[in-house]
Amino acid sequence: MLNSKKVRDDKNVQGKLASMVAPKLPDCIVLGQTVMRAVWEDMKRMQLATWVSAAPSNWGTAERGKLSADQWWMVYTIHLPITLIRLWGTKTGRKREMLNHFMDLVSMVWIANMHIFSQNQIKAYNKFIFHYATHCSTLFLDVSLKPVLHAALHIRDMLDHFGPFHAISALFYERYINFFHQLNTNQKIGKFCCQHLA
Repeated sequence: MLNSKKVRDDKNVQGKLASMVAPKLPDCIVLGQTVMRAVWEDMKRMQLATWVSAAPSNWGTAERGKLSADQWWMVYTIHLPITLIRLWGTKTGRKREMLNHFMDLVSMVWIANMHIFSQNQIKAYNKFIFHYATHCSTLFLDVSLKPVLHAALHIRDMLDHFGPFHAISALFYERYINFFHQLNTNQKIGKFCCQHLA
């Protein structure tokens, strides 16, 4: 027969040990295979305006590789919102919180890239970025905040001082960066520059 005091002591020890273990982190996978397949299917059915370039149909795969800035723009402002709102718009809990969090990001991107805006839009950007930054640390416990998020907190000041981003953006240089990504320049110091400057 077991001694009841010993059983109680064992349970107390187990309870104390359990309290010292870090809580299980929530599942942080956001775009798994199911969501990606849904995005690709929605892209096939989607009809875009003629002046809009669609993102590659296989974005997010190893065979596709890197996307250009314009292609990321399409993914984050058109393709993902449409699918995620369809999939998670009626959900509650973590998926709905992640959707709201993502839509804060989409709203910030749209406002920051407007060609004309007012002080109200600058204030709206500030509201979205602070809401987004605050929820990064609560939604994704295992991810440390990056300097780019700190930089995004200062975009409001840049919009206020310098006006719309299209006037000061570096799309010209982005195209050249994309061009250089296509070249194999390993172990060819000096050769590439001389060939293209001649």
